[in-house]
Amino acid sequence: MGTLRDARLGAVELGSDGYGEASLGAGPWRPRLTVEWAGELPAGEVDLVPGDPGALLERALRFATDGGDETVELFLSHHLREFAPEELEAIVGEGAAAGLEGLRAALEPIALHVVAGAGPAELVVDLGFGQGVTEVVLAVRLDPSGRPLEVDAES
Repeated sequence: MGTLRDARLGAVELGSDGYGEASLGAGPWRPRLTVEWAGELPAGEVDLVPGDPGALLERALRFATDGGDETVELFLSHHLREFAPEELEAIVGEGAAAGLEGLRAALEPIALHVVAGAGPAELVVDLGFGQGVTEVVLAVRLDPSGRPLEVDAES
């Protein structure tokens, strides 16, 4: 399809299906950026992520971890039971808070998905314990302006 250029994120190569991936440097994180573009590519730059990408990821992380959401609590409880003690220590770090609080603090943005090009952009931030640690992530859906709407567990 071609190259999509974003003012802050740079170039994203899109395949013939309109799908592309890149690494996103945003704040202390380096999540994967996936883009699904529908329609013709614009001649100039686009704005895939509203505002600062680091701030957007931080909002999504706070929304999931500060709200006491039942889905988040079930996700954390499940993984607390599933991880062996050495796995848990590797994830939360030596000397970190134990149990659910340690896992909650270890969550980080691992991917940002953007569907755009036809209508308002759809944004989803995947939260996990790092790339490839689990098959299930917490997915925070955001409105086109970057305001978190809901969180769900997805594989």
